[in-house]
Amino acid sequence: MDYSNYWKGENWETREKRRYYQKLYNQIKHRLAVNPGSKIIDIGGGDGHLMHYLGLSNVDLIDISSSGLNIARSKGLNAISANIQSEFPIKNNSYDIAFCFEVFEHLEHPEITASEIMRILKPNGALFVGQPNMRADGTHHLRRFYKKDIMRLLKESGFLIEWIDYVPGFIMRDAIIDDIKKTPSIFRKIKQTVALGISLLPRKILYLLAKTVPNRFCLIFIIKAVKKDPKANNKINF
Repeated sequence: MDYSNYWKGENWETREKRRYYQKLYNQIKHRLAVNPGSKIIDIGGGDGHLMHYLGLSNVDLIDISSSGLNIARSKGLNAISANIQSEFPIKNNSYDIAFCFEVFEHLEHPEITASEIMRILKPNGALFVGQPNMRADGTHHLRRFYKKDIMRLLKESGFLIEWIDYVPGFIMRDAIIDDIKKTPSIFRKIKQTVALGISLLPRKILYLLAKTVPNRFCLIFIIKAVKKDPKANNKINF
């Protein structure tokens, strides 16, 4: 898929109006806090809106999308144009923190990207991942990541999993309604109508469902993974 104009369609103003990031991440935002002075990079960060939402400004952002990079630069981020499925134009051990949200499902070779993130992080550097658990469409989302899939990808890239948390499914009610209106499939209309009913449950119940049966009821897996320091006695906390 050509991502050069991707961020002209799903624009900043549209997401602000939908309160996109607030709906997804407000309940978990405190877990994404970083120490002041940390050197941060956003992998596949598009137009930098997630960093804006998290209140992070002194950030490097790497992406292939010219439309996203232009917006990111206008917002004051240091935007790096590169294909994140090949070697990053960045030196080893450069960053304390990396964010990679809603990215791996778009990639043909996510293992290359994960390996490169490992390379550019400093020893004991942290990677925060936001991994959607959504069906693949073959063009936009190339694969579905269940919990075991994203955990395996990170572990095989050398990361230690510090913790995992869950953004529950069925919370984006506007997207469910929009799908019901647009889909020509009667079966999907019925399925999404059921989903709309589930969305009326209290968020605490939706979160409990996501935590208990993540592959079915979790929308996004939130993971903190750490680059182990070879000189330290690291232990897996998860």
